Amino acid sequence: MLRAKRFHSSDFIFVVLIVILITSIFLFMSNDQSQKQQRQLVERAVYNSYVSALAQVKSNASLLYTLQYHNEAILPLIEKANNNINAPQVLASIKQSLYEKLHPLFRSSLQYFEHQQVYLSNGESLLTLQKFTEPSNKNNVDNTTLRKVLQSKEASFGLSLKNGRYLYSYFFPVFNRNNSFIAVVEIAMPLTAMKQILTATSEVKSQYLLAKRPLLSTQQKAKLYQETAFSDAFYIGINENKSNFALGQLSAANLAQLKQSLSLAEETKLMQLKRFSVNTRIAGQDGIAVFMPVHDTRGYAVGGVFTFSPMMKLYISQSDRYAITVILLLMLLLTLAYAIRKCMALSRLQLRYQCFLDGLPFPIFVKGFNNEYIVANKAFYRFFNLTRAQLLDKKQSAAIEPEALTMSIADINQAGGCIEVEPEKLKENDPSSYKIFYYANSQLSKEMIGYIGYIKDISDRKSLNQSLKSSVFDQTQFMDLLPLGVRIFNLQGRTTFVNKVLAQLSGHQVDDLLDTDCDALFTCLQCNKSVCPLLKTKNTEQVHRIETIKYTATGEARTYEVIQHPYYSTEKQIQGIIEITRDITVDKSLLDKNYELMLTDELTGLLNHRGIVSAGENYFRLSQRANKPFFALYIDVIGMTKANLDHGEAEGDQLLISFAKILTDTFRETDLVARIGGDEFVILMTDSEYHITDTGLFPRLDNNVKKFNSSSIRKSRLVIDTGIVEYKKENHTDLLSLINDAEQLVYEHSIKRTLG
Repeated sequence: MLRAKRFHSSDFIFVVLIVILITSIFLFMSNDQSQKQQRQLVERAVYNSYVSALAQVKSNASLLYTLQYHNEAILPLIEKANNNINAPQVLASIKQSLYEKLHPLFRSSLQYFEHQQVYLSNGESLLTLQKFTEPSNKNNVDNTTLRKVLQSKEASFGLSLKNGRYLYSYFFPVFNRNNSFIAVVEIAMPLTAMKQILTATSEVKSQYLLAKRPLLSTQQKAKLYQETAFSDAFYIGINENKSNFALGQLSAANLAQLKQSLSLAEETKLMQLKRFSVNTRIAGQDGIAVFMPVHDTRGYAVGGVFTFSPMMKLYISQSDRYAITVILLLMLLLTLAYAIRKCMALSRLQLRYQCFLDGLPFPIFVKGFNNEYIVANKAFYRFFNLTRAQLLDKKQSAAIEPEALTMSIADINQAGGCIEVEPEKLKENDPSSYKIFYYANSQLSKEMIGYIGYIKDISDRKSLNQSLKSSVFDQTQFMDLLPLGVRIFNLQGRTTFVNKVLAQLSGHQVDDLLDTDCDALFTCLQCNKSVCPLLKTKNTEQVHRIETIKYTATGEARTYEVIQHPYYSTEKQIQGIIEITRDITVDKSLLDKNYELMLTDELTGLLNHRGIVSAGENYFRLSQRANKPFFALYIDVIGMTKANLDHGEAEGDQLLISFAKILTDTFRETDLVARIGGDEFVILMTDSEYHITDTGLFPRLDNNVKKFNSSSIRKSRLVIDTGIVEYKKENHTDLLSLINDAEQLVYEHSIKRTLG
């Protein structure tokens, strides 16, 4: 299956530039300066909205005062009441008349100004109009502002506390026609009404933070805010409808979350009642919180209002707008340039593709999903003697197209994306053999869009295959005539050829041995990758010879000589391994017998001098490398010459045989015991825990000799001289030097025994 995938540097550069430009736009849109400007803009908007709302409320209160209290029907009653301050019955009558005239007007304005009160010139309350009837508490009424208006005869407004509720109060002095001061009118709006005005046209939420301490006291006014906890919603929402109060209200949890998000500098501003704004997140919404201080009617800061605006519209400064406009123009120009370049590149690619196909020496064609020709090369046109117009014409191509060139995409996909077809006859009057190769063509999304096919002349290959078959047949006959077993392996270690002699040697059939791994059948007894001659021959490309034991198919173990030869191609590259096998079981048995006779004492069956030197060298080298204890015992049997003379050589031989038996019983199987002369013996002990206490005595051996002499019925007795030497690196350079030192000790003990 062909799937073209190319990397275009221009595409990469275009993508990188577009990413850079888009990133630049986002950086311009989200840089800290823009966010700061946006926050300042929101802060100004909230402040202006707050100031505008206060101005609107003040204007409405002034208008309400003018329309409701400063008219011909109300002023005479207020003036009359002021003139009869000391006449309670008259005041009561005037109050009732005033109530009857003002109450209908109050009902139309109580939606916002739900508390209205008239005070006489001496500060006494004449009439109170309010939405809810509340018990009056003189200790909970802001008289300071009232006294201020009574003294200054000027209007005043601000935040005040009345009967446990925070209100925006507006105090207006009342004058008669003679411009004489006669009363004060208070028009108050609860904070909830102010919040409704602020949030009427937006999703802005706010929360007032005010002191619980009543605003009536002016003592310690500088510490009023700092030393008093912020109020909860009770002082703002008392006597208010819960649904109306919750409208535009920040919940306690949201307010707590907002306070926790403040930095140290912002908390300082909050405690100092300074205006500030901050970006924050409340209830999963990003927005801007603005804090503004709130003042009472005396102008003292008594708290503030937090306003949260979740509608964070993206703010971009004028300079950033120009930069973004330039970037967008660059993106447009870059996209146009890229599109033009891609069109030109596509045209060049089609031309190169056609030139590439025309340069191929064999016929090749491309078909679409509907089995229609898309393109072909010049070799294809010459092969079928067609023109490009005939090929691309659906009707003409269907009429002259050979049946072998018709293939369905489903068949190609079912075959794994590639299929080969060898038609019996592709062209008229053409004896050549051809093979057609089909490959599925797909896009990067793996969607099949057609297939590619090419025609190959395989006449020469067929002829070559026939020649190879004949050559292989001749080779097989030649190999079967050889008296040696022959097996050929490829570089993967699998058998590619086996002759009849090897099959006879192994006991397996030729077919069973073919296409198997070297360690599957008829393998070496000591098969191991570290010593495998097949791997060594493959890696070193040298001949290797081994003698090994193999089991035949019947389970018989036999010894074989195996030679591994590398064989090469005409380019002198190793192609595989030729294994030649010869059965040497009989020859090996004779050689082993001769070797055993060379190393063994014929009389005692112990090692002879050659045998102990040959075997002891390995023990000696091991002790040198591993620094293990190593001992040599030299033993001389005394009186053997006299025993032979007195009792005959047969008696002497039996005595030596018995002593050899004592030695094999005394020492370990790992110790080497040898007879190196007529009456001289040597024992080599390796890795022994023996400690020499007497260089002329080996206790265990002496005890066994004594037992033999006490229980033996032979005429001669065993008498031995012993010399024991431990290997010392500084004294012994080889095994013979160690044995010679032990022999020297025996000689010295013999002299001492003779002299003693």
